[in-house]
Amino acid sequence: MIGYLAGTLTTLAFAPQLLKALRTKSTKDISLLMLLCSTTGMILWLYHGLLVKDMALVLANSVSVALASTLLAYKLKKDHFELNRDISAVNDGTIEV
Repeated sequence: MIGYLAGTLTTLAFAPQLLKALRTKSTKDISLLMLLCSTTGMILWLYHGLLVKDMALVLANSVSVALASTLLAYKLKKDHFELNRDISAVNDGTIEV
């Protein structure tokens, strides 16, 4: 029972960040390194849960990986788009005086 409660709380902790990023269309305040480390850790916990056949670990980390991966993909997309937009603005052929 404690495992299911812990899994629910840690999974729900990620949801507000994802919802805020989708609502504001901004991921600039989210650390890419934190997302990479968190997502990798969740994947490893999921794998461990599968190995030891612990349903609480499997369920919680399955949902967590889905949320974190969505946020990670969104951040990578937004950062890539913004980087390309900034580069285009610099290389638009105009001369600043």
